Amino acid sequence: MIIRIIAIIVALAGLAIVLYLLFGKNQKQWDQMSEEEQKRKKTYMTGGILVFLAGLLAAIFLGKKKQ
Repeated sequence: MIIRIIAIIVALAGLAIVLYLLFGKNQKQWDQMSEEEQKRKKTYMTGGILVFLAGLLAAIFLGKKKQ
């Protein structure tokens, strides 16, 4: 049970990172970013999505009890 709760918290943290990067007030427009900033933002978005998916899958599969 506790593993499922932790996995859900991790998934929500990953989702929060992605949503902040997409809709945050202090974010530059894509065409105003340098190549390095665009590359960094892509990396952060990919990382946030992977953390979200990992947490979601962990909540689904690790939380199940074998009967």
